[in-house]
Amino acid sequence: NGVGIFTSNKLCVSIIDQNGEKKVGGKVYKPIAKFFDYPVIRGLTYFIQGLMLYIGAFLLQLKLDDRKEEDKNKTYKTAKKVNFASSYILLIAGLILAFLFGFLCLGALPSYLYNRAFESGSYYFRAFMVATFRVAIIYIIFTVLRYIPLMSSFYSFNGGACLYLSGKEKEDAIRARTYPLNFVNFLLNVFLLSTFMISLIAVNVFWLANIFINLSIFIVCTIFCYEFLHFASNGKFLWIKDMTLFTNWLVCAKPNTTQIEVLQVAQIELSRNTNFEKVEKGRISMSTLYAEMQTKLKASDRFEESDVDWIIATLLGKNRAEIKLLNSVSTKEYRDIMRACERRAKGEPLSSIFGYVDFYGLRFDVNKKVLSPRMETEILVEEVLKKVGENDEFNILDLCTGSGAIAVSIAKFTKCKVTASDVSKQALQVAEGNAAKNDVKIDFVLSDLFNSLKKGKKYDIIVSNPPYIKSGDIEKLDVEVKKFDPRLALDGGDDGLDFYRQILDGAAKHLTKKGWIFFEIGKGQAKDVEALMSGKFCDIQVVKDYNKIERVIYGRISK
Repeated sequence: NGVGIFTSNKLCVSIIDQNGEKKVGGKVYKPIAKFFDYPVIRGLTYFIQGLMLYIGAFLLQLKLDDRKEEDKNKTYKTAKKVNFASSYILLIAGLILAFLFGFLCLGALPSYLYNRAFESGSYYFRAFMVATFRVAIIYIIFTVLRYIPLMSSFYSFNGGACLYLSGKEKEDAIRARTYPLNFVNFLLNVFLLSTFMISLIAVNVFWLANIFINLSIFIVCTIFCYEFLHFASNGKFLWIKDMTLFTNWLVCAKPNTTQIEVLQVAQIELSRNTNFEKVEKGRISMSTLYAEMQTKLKASDRFEESDVDWIIATLLGKNRAEIKLLNSVSTKEYRDIMRACERRAKGEPLSSIFGYVDFYGLRFDVNKKVLSPRMETEILVEEVLKKVGENDEFNILDLCTGSGAIAVSIAKFTKCKVTASDVSKQALQVAEGNAAKNDVKIDFVLSDLFNSLKKGKKYDIIVSNPPYIKSGDIEKLDVEVKKFDPRLALDGGDDGLDFYRQILDGAAKHLTKKGWIFFEIGKGQAKDVEALMSGKFCDIQVVKDYNKIERVIYGRISK
């Protein structure tokens, strides 16, 4: 079981064996001349190249399945008893039975049905009806095949491939998983149309001429089918695409999660690897690892490409550029990575899983006693650094410091004297550790906002990322926030503005004459906080984050 993708002259095959192990490999082909991609000619090219690639994919599949023979075949012991001569006898018998079945179904049966249905008729009417009966019988046979388990699995993989071809990742709609120009549907259309046309024309000259004429009819049918399905695949006329469902539904079934995952392994391998290095036995390919992680995270609606890279890089002790060069991981590494992935899928933030987070190019330890610094908060630090400039030595106060991310980042990249306060003793311990780890000196104070600060000391800048979530909204937050971040660092009161009011009420006593105040704010809070600042502060500015949400507000004290 598996899929093959051919693109940019590379064939990639991904399989899953009976033990549930996914394996991937590929082959690079020489590019064909552009001449073969012109209209009319491209239909024949697609037919011939497609058949060759199916053989190539089959050979790759055999090569990838490196299990012992007794594990590959449940009837291995019985098969061993069949000698060389017997196997050929069985093969010849099978071919004879297949020929007889085809002759009866497509040769004798249509004529019999016509004779039973019509007493007489013209030569052309008889040819038309016999052709119709043959196509109907083939259609019935393929309908029956669709419900045989082995073929049903094959068609499900083909349905997954159609999702890839149609640019859909996972969709239940039959239109998405029945991309008209998938190769199996193309073959079926060629088979049906050529059978009908050859039967309808029914040439009867002499055997060599018959072969030549019928072959010409087959070639014309192949070209027509390709161009029609190619046009339908463009999707400009939905009703034309829907016409192809007459045959497409027979060879495309809804794929399950595992089948889509096997497809993703091939997709990822093509994007990562050009040489298709062989994966050692007992190791898991990076393509398999990525596909399984993506499936797990997407199922929980927590998929971010950066999360996948970060989990892998962290547990392998490498950076993101280095893991791009790897082609496999050990079984132990695979288990450790998937365990971390499962925790992430349940809503646990990466900072909690690993106990640290990168912020403004620095690394900070975090735990459940402090809020994990977010990427958006880097904008707050950036705006403060712009105001400080390169040479000014300001006194800066960071209120509600938490992990110390803001204070440490400012101290690291300026000559400023930084004071940081928090009401939580546990939070200050984390912040002090982060200051030491990043080699900066900060004056940490256990204080409920301004209450325990040195009397009379004034600051050029006060910066704060205070709690700003409305009390009633905390339970509505994502589990990643409400379960793993301390409520003390989230709850901003009934309207989310309690801390802004308290800080602004006391700020004037602690700011210099030209002092500035900087806040991080929540979505939709800019106007409310600006209203609180008006009168006390001037030159008020609002800055948007990477998602165009108003995230930072600052102003200069009015005196």
